[in-house]
Amino acid sequence: MHITGICKIPDTTELVTFASSAGQAWGRWQGTPPTDSSCLVEVDIPDPVTAWESTQGTDALTGADEEILSVCAVVDSVDHDGIVALRLASDLILVEWEAVDPPSPGERIQFSTSRVELYPYKL
Repeated sequence: MHITGICKIPDTTELVTFASSAGQAWGRWQGTPPTDSSCLVEVDIPDPVTAWESTQGTDALTGADEEILSVCAVVDSVDHDGIVALRLASDLILVEWEAVDPPSPGERIQFSTSRVELYPYKL
């Protein structure tokens, strides 16, 4: 995912705010702290998803500093081992699924998460 406007959250060591095509959010930066305000990152949702709802909302990854984050995306695929691939704008995010019933491919869903982790990479 391409993120911009990367800014360290004051009084924290690894937390940053950022903007993307899916909205404004915050996350835990993994690795060397960013020196640029723009970066490509892999987004990881480390906590298993246990509850979700179908929605007609638009793609989103949003949340105020250190508050619960909201994710809205289309299910790309569901693996037999509990991994769900979500299409968020032009990116794929893999999440571990522990909800009773997994969503169906093509379904647009919304759920909350307490955190995301950001892993920078270069092409």
